Amino acid sequence: MVDFAKLNAPEGKAEMNRRIEERRRQAQIKEELERKTICFTGHRPNKLGNCYSLTDKQSKYIHSKLEPVLMDLIEDEGVERFISGGAIGFDQIAFWTVRSLKKTYYPNIKNIVAVPFKNQARKWNDKEAQTWYKKMLNMADAVVYVDELTDYSVSGVGIGDYHVAKMQKRNEYMVDHSRIVVAAWDGTKGGTGNCVRYARQSGKTLYTLKPQYDFELDVLYGMFG
Repeated sequence: MVDFAKLNAPEGKAEMNRRIEERRRQAQIKEELERKTICFTGHRPNKLGNCYSLTDKQSKYIHSKLEPVLMDLIEDEGVERFISGGAIGFDQIAFWTVRSLKKTYYPNIKNIVAVPFKNQARKWNDKEAQTWYKKMLNMADAVVYVDELTDYSVSGVGIGDYHVAKMQKRNEYMVDHSRIVVAAWDGTKGGTGNCVRYARQSGKTLYTLKPQYDFELDVLYGMFG
């Protein structure tokens, strides 16, 4: 039961105002971070020219298409934070592209990995993929294990355990914390398509690199610009 007498007392009103102001401050901080943040979504290697190795020709070509887009976002849009999902394919190419930019031109940018669950790479058969994944987590400025966050947990599934729904929850976390989404998407259904739809429904700006058209860039602006 709410004690209205206590709430209406001067000290009660002061505490209520303090809480309101704190919530407002936290919302402002979140909004400012989102304004400076982009995230990535994209296909696995089989839809991107079989770029299974980060050192192969196709991976380097995708890197060359993505890099100038990110440089423009940094210099023209004030982007400082990048969130990638850690999966084999476009996610990892994006992370290492940001890493290269951070090392060469923009030392102050933040390179963040949002992992759907801690054991994401356990069942990967490729040893090279495992090695690059570990390097990525070690070199990231921050690693977020999304299924450990209350707002993005999957009911009935243990923390750290595999579940396909955790991939979408990871995507939702990245979109929710970004202003712009950069996608390598050919328009087909699947996890990337689901993430793109969620981004548009959330009013986020979408930069799409279209694999079927030599990674031609298309931009759809959202309500937040």
